[in-house]
Order: sequence, then C-alpha cells, then structure tokens
Amino acid sequence: MLYYNIFEVLTMKKIYTCMPLKEEHKKLLESSSSNCECIHLGLIKPTLEQVKDANVIIGNIPVETIKNIPGLEFVQLNSAGTNGYSDSPDFPKNVMLANAAGAYGVAISECILAGILTLMKHMPSYIQNQSNHEWKDEGKVKSIYGSNILVLGLGDIGKEFSKRAYAMGAHITGIKRNIKEKPDYIDKLCSMDSLYDELEKADIIVSSLPGSDSTYHLFDEEALTHVKKQPIFVNVGRGTLMDSKVLEKALKEKIFSGAYIDVTDPEPLPKESELWNLNNLIITPHVTGGYHLEETLNRIVQISATNIKNYCEGKEIINRVNLEE
Repeated sequence: MLYYNIFEVLTMKKIYTCMPLKEEHKKLLESSSSNCECIHLGLIKPTLEQVKDANVIIGNIPVETIKNIPGLEFVQLNSAGTNGYSDSPDFPKNVMLANAAGAYGVAISECILAGILTLMKHMPSYIQNQSNHEWKDEGKVKSIYGSNILVLGLGDIGKEFSKRAYAMGAHITGIKRNIKEKPDYIDKLCSMDSLYDELEKADIIVSSLPGSDSTYHLFDEEALTHVKKQPIFVNVGRGTLMDSKVLEKALKEKIFSGAYIDVTDPEPLPKESELWNLNNLIITPHVTGGYHLEETLNRIVQISATNIKNYCEGKEIINRVNLEE
C-alpha cells in the first residue's frame, strides 16, 4: 500500500489554473480526474517560478513563460481566439493547445443585437436628447425583421447570433471558409469567394472573424466599393479586419449608416483617433467576451474540466488547435 501511494504521487499530473475561479469551479476541475493535482493561482500572469513544474496550464499566460516550462504537455486557453499562441514561433510544438470555443456565443451575440438595435432605433440620439432635456422625435427607424444580414464567420459566435436574428425574422447569409451542411437558421451559405457579391445585398454586416493573414484588412477600400445599401457594420472579431482610416471613411461618407465595434486596431484605441468623435459609431473596449457574463466563465470551466478528464485518460482533446497549419 505504501508503494502504491508513492507511485501515485510520482505520476500525479500538476494542473495550474490562472483564472478567477469560484469555489464551485475549483471543485469541478478537481473532480475531473483522480490522478491530477489542481493548483489555483488566481493569477493571469504568474511568474515562471510559480508554474515551473506544471504539466497543464489553464489560462492565457504569456508564451514567454510557457516556453520555459520543461514538463508542460497541455495548455487550455480561456479564449476562443489563439492569436499570440498558435502563431507564435515560441510556442512549443510538442505542447497540446486548445481554445475555449463555445464559451462566448451567448454573451457576444447579445451584445451584437444590442449594438444593432441601438443604432436602428436612434438610441444614441435619444440619450443625447435626454441629456439636453430635449423632447424630440428622431424620425423613422429600421428593423431586424425582414433585413438581409451577412454573417462573416460561423463559429460559436456567428452561429449564436444567426439563431437569434433568424428568430427575429431576418434573412441570414453566412460566409465561412469550409462549406458543409447548412443549418436551418441560415438561409444561404457561401464561401469567402462570394464576399463582394453578398456585400451588395446586405442591410447588416456582422463579423466575428479571427485575426489571420487571410482576414487582415479584408475590408479595404476595394471592399467598400461593393457595399450598396448603407448597412450597419458590426465587428466583434479582430480590429485588423479593417484599417481605422477606412472605417472612418465608410462612416463619414455614409457607406455604412452606422457601426458597432468591440475591437480596434490598435487596442486600446488612441485618444486622438477620429473614431471617438463619430456620432454613428458605437465603441466598446473589447468587453463583449471576457468574464462579464457569468455563463461565459461557467462554460470555460466546463470545457476545461472535460479536457482535464480527457487529458488524464489519454482521450481526444476538444477544441484542439492544429499547430501545423
């Protein structure tokens, strides 16, 4: 019995969590496997000394730290995006990497709807009128019902938004890299080759595309020439989708009737940027995800718990990122 206990200790995998967790989250992670020890640091950026014996890291700690952990085997990110990890030459190729795709759809899709409806119903003007004690009708409004919405990217966020907009009576066209079976809540499914054609028909454009070489400045001045219906533009993916000056032009010249962006390039948006001064633009500081909605953190922990179990039992890791691409 003594030998068994020593052997068990020697083979125990050490898992460090670097996220703000509640007690119920910690218990769920700890119960995911019997041969793992969970150490909850509650730190976003621990020192190398604090995590030097980790086999698993849960959280988005710096790659500079990750590359110096000799026994590291698996990193579970708390983000859906993998920029700075999968594209970093310093991320060890022998370490498995997984993201938290599936955790953010509810929170971000609701923020997208809030942004669109705020613009459609002239809410910024009414808020300003209230501040000025001014009783004023701001005129006709638009509706999601009957609108043509172009959704760029049909991951968890794009899907969750599309479901909600479809239920509100919108016609949904989805664009994604790999076309497979079309969901019922998508009226039309296209590849990126059809982008310019679909821009001409869109009343609302919503992008949750990740940052990559293929999406960098995808919305350039050439793309704007194909926009015909003065749509509302929404970007909750990465700010590198569109140069700030191009977005400024699109809003000032009414190519877009309005826009809601949660991401900018660079971030934070510089104080001197002209985007701050546009009355047909809503800006939030990359906050639609994060831990602002409790359900998001619950989902991240559930994904992490599943992957701890799979890791310890030698099963397939969900949301595993292909580091060879």
